[in-house]
Amino acid sequence: MSLLDMNLSDAKEPKAVPADEEYKLRILTIRSDNDKNGNPYLLPMFEIPSEPASKGFTKFLRVPHQDMDAKQLNSAKWQMKLFLEAFGMDPGRPFDPEELNGKEGWAILGVSDDEEYGEQNYVKKFIAPK
Repeated sequence: MSLLDMNLSDAKEPKAVPADEEYKLRILTIRSDNDKNGNPYLLPMFEIPSEPASKGFTKFLRVPHQDMDAKQLNSAKWQMKLFLEAFGMDPGRPFDPEELNGKEGWAILGVSDDEEYGEQNYVKKFIAPK
């Protein structure tokens, strides 16, 4: 097949999926880095396997660290715990972020409007398996 023989008639513009519903997500990649203040974070990039025309999206997760106040620390720990449980990881053991690539889990999604990119999905809440 040459590039001139491609059939693109069924191509669809990627869009955000409707908000306030549960979706199965897959982690495509996960970035582990420090923010502008030198604080660690994880940034997983998600896809929705059941929705081939959906846009990919990310979720910024602060990694708990000693410079956080008690409220920030608890919030970061809680979000990280929910995230790890939703993707089948044991939050009680150390892990390499690369272990999460390809893992699947569930979340309730929301939709926000971005001036540059239009409607985007975001994670409202991760759902741990029962």
